[in-house]
Amino acid sequence: MKNRQINQIINVLMVLLLTVNNLAAQAADLNIPNNFDLHYQLAHHYIEHTDFDLAEVELEQAIVRHPQSKKAHRDYMFTALMHFNIPQVVAEFMIFVGLGRAIPLSFEEQQRLNKDTAKLHYRKALKYGEQNNLAREIFELRWANYYLPNNPTIMRSLAFALSNSTERDEAEKMYRQTFSLSTTPSQEDAYAHADFACMLGKMSRQDEAIAELNKAIAIDPKSPALHVDMTWFLEAKGDLAGATKEIAKAIDLAPNYLVGNVDVPIGSNDFFGLPMLTHHKTETIYSNAGLWAKLGKLLDKQGKIAQAKEAYKRALQLDPSQQDIKVRLSELSK
Repeated sequence: MKNRQINQIINVLMVLLLTVNNLAAQAADLNIPNNFDLHYQLAHHYIEHTDFDLAEVELEQAIVRHPQSKKAHRDYMFTALMHFNIPQVVAEFMIFVGLGRAIPLSFEEQQRLNKDTAKLHYRKALKYGEQNNLAREIFELRWANYYLPNNPTIMRSLAFALSNSTERDEAEKMYRQTFSLSTTPSQEDAYAHADFACMLGKMSRQDEAIAELNKAIAIDPKSPALHVDMTWFLEAKGDLAGATKEIAKAIDLAPNYLVGNVDVPIGSNDFFGLPMLTHHKTETIYSNAGLWAKLGKLLDKQGKIAQAKEAYKRALQLDPSQQDIKVRLSELSK
C-alpha cells in the first residue's frame, strides 16, 4: 500500500514537472552572476550521464549563486525526484511556481556544501583513476580542488595525476605548495616527496629527485619502500656503495615483502573516509628474497664476489625459483 501511494505521488509530480517544463523554457532568469552558468551546465553534464548525486550538488551550487533561477529550481526538483526526496520536490515546485522563495545558505551551510561537493568530485576522480581515464580524473580533481583549494590531500592527488600527463610544471608547483601547507610532517608528506621524486626522475633531474627522497626518508626512516626507491636512484647515478647501503637498510626493515607488483600504501585514509588517489600505487616491490638478490647484484658489480655469493645464496634460500640468480651463482662458483 505504501509503495502504491509513493508511486501515485511520483506520477502526479511527473505530470506537474512536464506541465511546468514548457513554462520554464519561457521564464526569463535574472542576470546570472558568480559563474551560475558554469555550475548549471556542469549539473546538466552529470544529468546526461545519470550521475544524479553530482548533478544535485552542482545545482545547489548554481542556486547559491542565483537563488531565484527558475530553471535551476526546476532541475533541482527533478534530481530530488530521482532521489525520492519528496519533501524537497514539493519545496522546489513551490519556489518554481512562485509560492515560495529560496532561503540563502549561511556561511556554515555553504562550507558544508562545498565539502560535500568536493567529496563527490573526488569519488568520481577515484573511479576514473581505476579506469585509467587520466583526462577525466584530472577534470574531477580540479573541481574537487576548486571547492577545497588548500586541502593537501586533494592537491597531491591532482599533482600525482598531472605528473602522469604533460602538465608536469603545474604538478611541480602544486607539490611544492602542499609541502608549504604541512606544519607537522606525516607519512603522507613522506610519500608525497617520494612521488615528487619519481616525477623529477622522469624529467632527468636526478639530483633533485634524490634530495626529495632524502626528505621523505627523514620523515619516515622506517619505510622500506623509500629505501628501495633510493637504491634505484643511487644505482642509476653510479653510486653503488650508497645503493648497497640503502638496499641493506630495506632488508632490515622489510622481512615480509611479497614478490611482484603490489599496491604500495603511500598516504592516509583520513580524507572524507576515502582513500587518496595516491594512497596506493602499483610498483615492483621485492620480497626479502628479492632484496637479497638486489644486494647480491650490487655487490657483484663492485667486485665483492664473496659477499655477493652469500647474498645470492640467501636469496635462493628464501625463493629457489630465481633462475637468473641460480645461473649467476653457478658462474661465480666455478
